[in-house]
Amino acid sequence: MPKIVDHDARRAEIVQATWRVIARNGIEATTMRGLADELGVANGALAVYFPSKRAILAAAFRHIFDVTSRRYADERARGLRGAAALRAFLEQLFPLDEERLLESRIVIPFLEYAAHDPDMRALYLQLMSQWESEFADLLAEMSDAGEISVPGDRRAYIDHLLATTNGVQASAVLMPETATPDRLSALIDSLLLAAR
Repeated sequence: MPKIVDHDARRAEIVQATWRVIARNGIEATTMRGLADELGVANGALAVYFPSKRAILAAAFRHIFDVTSRRYADERARGLRGAAALRAFLEQLFPLDEERLLESRIVIPFLEYAAHDPDMRALYLQLMSQWESEFADLLAEMSDAGEISVPGDRRAYIDHLLATTNGVQASAVLMPETATPDRLSALIDSLLLAAR
């Protein structure tokens, strides 16, 4: 009887291995051979699931976004709205624990890769557009609840949130002493205060 393989589970294993290898060696040193070694499989076995390193990297980056979105959705399911929901969203984006720090270690090298690859850049822009929309929705909730005083279309404040979120990931990787949980929580407090 042929072996039954759960392809989704196998893809997830490959993505997790990709995270580990990128975090350990960097994106440039991540090769199909290195990933195969990490997984203990033949190099060609990866091609069944991903045709190229580029496809694996895109899946790894998208997975970070998906994991973050799931964590945030779990928070929203508790009934959070407005400022409380914005805090929860920022807490999922900021590297406040080892899991989210690992995600930052993947995101930062991905940005360099995306800067030189139009398809990867398009993926990044698509995901950031989703974050922008969520920030806009949260600000509308805050406005409806009387929790906000940011005037007008709030574009500058959303840009501030995006820039801070991206910057905090770089700080956590490159200057970890500035990205302790206490300091990051204080930064979230200041971002929320700036909206009032």
